[in-house]
Amino acid sequence: MDSKDKKKYPLRKHARNILMQLTGSVIIVVGYAIFIHPNELLPGGVWGLSAILNHYFGIIPMPVFLVLLNTPLLIWGWNKLHLRFALYTAYVIALQSALLAFAPDILPFYTDNPLLACFFGGLFTGLGGGIVVRYHGSGGGTDIVGIILKTKYDISVGAISLFVNGFVVCCASLVFGFEPAMYTIVNLVVSSAVFTRVLEGLNSKRNMMIISKKGGEIASRLIRDLGRGVTMMKGEGGYTHQPKDVLFCVVSRFELAGLKEIILEVDPEAFVCINQTYEVMGAFPRKGRSQHLLHKAEPK
Repeated sequence: MDSKDKKKYPLRKHARNILMQLTGSVIIVVGYAIFIHPNELLPGGVWGLSAILNHYFGIIPMPVFLVLLNTPLLIWGWNKLHLRFALYTAYVIALQSALLAFAPDILPFYTDNPLLACFFGGLFTGLGGGIVVRYHGSGGGTDIVGIILKTKYDISVGAISLFVNGFVVCCASLVFGFEPAMYTIVNLVVSSAVFTRVLEGLNSKRNMMIISKKGGEIASRLIRDLGRGVTMMKGEGGYTHQPKDVLFCVVSRFELAGLKEIILEVDPEAFVCINQTYEVMGAFPRKGRSQHLLHKAEPK
């Protein structure tokens, strides 16, 4: 990394990312050792393939297969990956392999209820995987292949993950039986849902586009009553060619009902489009802070 990159990405951010990737990796390994492995379930991706190979070649520990499967993928994608991502990925692969080498021997295991094991195993692996990726890391495997194939053939990471996980489930049915394969599907679904939620953020917002003839009045009410900023644009109806106000506003999900009431009071004929927003950057203060700034800006 040159001096420009170092200025853009300070050392404290690297330290934070490394610490969070360590935290995520510990959560993944704990979930695997306590819930997944003792119940003969399989995690997704390269972890699942490594577990299958370990079942057939038990003399070789699973962490060895994890490194052996990931290393050629990392070498293959080294020139196509951002240097920071590649180094983080190598760090996470080495870290998870090291943790996996001793975690199953020192951690307790849960085998009382396979369905609960599926749920909590998926919860742990999805949470840990989401934390690792959210802080610019990767466990390798399908992530590396997905990035390379997306660049070359425009194939998404999701499609690659679906293919690999489908293969893992088929192998689970052949290796462990049909019932463990079905439990594996439950585990993968829970893991995927939690992973997506962590990656998208827990504090999702709603963005609204409002088209109305009374845009100024609606904007004033939103600013006064909700303390939220509004962006106003001028538009024109494609069929009527009448001038319209186009408003864009982002609110929390708790403020959505109040915003709808305001629009219905001011202009019941307004056209409103509501979308989910997973993350907001920039000036989006909390409600209390918004109201404080609003009262401060009011004329005495």
